[in-house]
Amino acid sequence: MLDRLTIERMMAWTGERPVLIALSGGGDSVALMRLLVAECGAHRLHAAIVDHALRDGSADDAARARSFADALGVAASVLTVSWEEGANRAQQAAREARYRALCEHARSEGLNTIAAAHTSDDQAETLLMRAANGSAWRGLAGIAAFAFAPIWPEGRGIALARPLLGARRDELRSYLREEGAAWIEDPANTNPKFERVRVRARLSQLEANGFEPSRLVHIAKRLRARSDLLDRAALQLIASAASVGLSISIKGVVWSGPRDVRCRALSILIAAAAGASREPSWGEVEQLEQRIFSAGYRGETHTGVAFSPAKHGVTLERERGAVLGRTDGVPAIAPLSLIQNKEAIWDGRLAITASEPGWRVVPARNDALAAFENGSPPAPYAEVEGILSLRPLTAERIAHAVAPDINHAKP
Repeated sequence: MLDRLTIERMMAWTGERPVLIALSGGGDSVALMRLLVAECGAHRLHAAIVDHALRDGSADDAARARSFADALGVAASVLTVSWEEGANRAQQAAREARYRALCEHARSEGLNTIAAAHTSDDQAETLLMRAANGSAWRGLAGIAAFAFAPIWPEGRGIALARPLLGARRDELRSYLREEGAAWIEDPANTNPKFERVRVRARLSQLEANGFEPSRLVHIAKRLRARSDLLDRAALQLIASAASVGLSISIKGVVWSGPRDVRCRALSILIAAAAGASREPSWGEVEQLEQRIFSAGYRGETHTGVAFSPAKHGVTLERERGAVLGRTDGVPAIAPLSLIQNKEAIWDGRLAITASEPGWRVVPARNDALAAFENGSPPAPYAEVEGILSLRPLTAERIAHAVAPDINHAKP
């Protein structure tokens, strides 16, 4: 049931470190844990159970999930999400909180790979949901079997493996019954207020009338191959046409090739310049790409990035108002206190480490849009270099989007 290629890539990336299993206690994740124990041994695994703290009994379910890991000799931790008062707790927010918790835990444990139990059924459901929402073809490539974690900056350098994408949900439960293994049924999985639950029910009806969900999975597989080729070409275009630092300069004379490649490259560069977790929509990028290289272009701000015409192209920089605050009500970024000798990320763009206690980062009107204070007036980085270290994350954000050392490396 485990996909061999995904397992090989996962273990090659992981090296000698354990793999972190995203364990919910549901049938899919319990099956994944048991299969990985049989594959590589309990000592090569660590389970993380995220308690979203969104319903009564969630802590009890988390404790029970932990007992499943304990019974197999797999080290386990329960990660409880803390929600701010009034915070959005919808499914998408819960998903982001889950990945944030998993990635932060992986980093704290020195781990670089998370294994998640997405199945063939999840893939088919994802395709239907994205198609219904008008996704471009890249979205219909569905769930990747092996890529970087889909969150930034918490997911930087952390791979997300999904070795059960070829397995059906019913197949996994049959396996668990044969093993005499228990699992937890999450009531959210049958709550029709959630889109995925409604799509799951509709897909079940279609299957009962003769439709094969595997057809959707095959579509995703073919488009994933095409998407990987597009990423490879976009990365090559970025390497030849863009200079990357605190800002990004694109040489217009070199910016060429098929439009899909140009738009994919620009989408990646926009997210990198903004330090953003998400890229803009494909439609927005297509319009932007046409505008910024047109004659007479005067510049604009979009999705947290300032676009400026340059002598031989265009420059992308972090939008100042997004950091310093704007008159339309967008607040300035809150100051960030630094822990001595522990790297911190500012605005998704800068990795900063302080060698002394008491320092914090504040928004400032300079190239980095950041200054540093420790009981004295804020100073630019040039005045505190040596006490603090700073490196732009632009290039890492580009790699995170395209994952060249994962998706294009031989296992």
